[in-house]
Amino acid sequence: MKRIFISTMLLLVVLASLVQAQTSDRAGSAGALFLKLGMSPRAAGMGNTYVAVSDDVTGVFLNPVSIVNVEGYQLFVSEMEYLVDMRAIAGGFSFPMPREIGGRAAIHYTGFLSGDMKMTTARDIDGVLTDQEFSWNELAIGATYARHFTDKFSVGVGMKYVRTDVADYYSQTVAFDIGTIYRTGFRNLRLGMSATNFGPDMKFRGKYNNTYISGIWQVRTAEEYGFYPLPISLQVGVADDLFMSEEVRVTGAIDFSHPNDLAERIHVGTEVAYNEMFFVRGGFFMDMDESDIEDPIAPDDDALDRYMEFRFGAGVRVSNFTVDYAWQDIEALGSVHRIGVSIAL
Repeated sequence: MKRIFISTMLLLVVLASLVQAQTSDRAGSAGALFLKLGMSPRAAGMGNTYVAVSDDVTGVFLNPVSIVNVEGYQLFVSEMEYLVDMRAIAGGFSFPMPREIGGRAAIHYTGFLSGDMKMTTARDIDGVLTDQEFSWNELAIGATYARHFTDKFSVGVGMKYVRTDVADYYSQTVAFDIGTIYRTGFRNLRLGMSATNFGPDMKFRGKYNNTYISGIWQVRTAEEYGFYPLPISLQVGVADDLFMSEEVRVTGAIDFSHPNDLAERIHVGTEVAYNEMFFVRGGFFMDMDESDIEDPIAPDDDALDRYMEFRFGAGVRVSNFTVDYAWQDIEALGSVHRIGVSIAL
């Protein structure tokens, strides 16, 4: 067991160093950003403080070890109404592995659908002359395996196929996740770590025409599209039951996330449960460092200094049927709603 623990920790440290090497002010530098949307309403309602909470099939999107304590079979589906009529859907199914193998497995799907949009060009910004429509659709189909190595330490690993389709072009790759949960034995204190979306860079198939100015001539040449990275993230979290009685449970969690395309963030969240039937959740996350970007319109405006976002959610469980909801405010862009249903079979 010690070898497994040390090997897992070393792997997470190596992956963290790779993310550290890429981190800078690189907003918009990664692709397949739908992988960061957060398709678990429970996790989203807690401000995505879920790396150490991870105790159901909805957590496979943040920490693949989350299914390790699930009993029997569990089915999960969710939908998110995103900005400008875009939406995302997700689903997961967790099941026990044969006794000779041990542990649990899950299969899961995430899809992002833009709907039809007008095709525009630099000279036809309204799409009137082009008179065509296109869509931007993305998907991830994956499998996860998790198991206990002791009564305190568990490991989960996952692999997924990622694809982006834009009009007649597509890009694809394979990504990997790894995560751990360590139960300290003190109260219900858990420590979690995960590294998600590690894999080869993506690249759109096909070529485009690029124009160069050479002297008095314009030269057009066909070029291949460039590579772009996945939204890699290292996350470390701690969770504990702050209050427990026969009827009420209050769970608090703090996560630290280190993405490759944004500043490091700290996430704080809580869940209040009544009789494990009714749930209220809240959380927020914010950038750890102030941004070096200056507002071009109002240089003295501090709005860009440190990004902060609040999220809220609720849930109800009746027998083996659970419905969760999460609300997210994106200020001038409106609100984002997530709803999910989990069924224990």
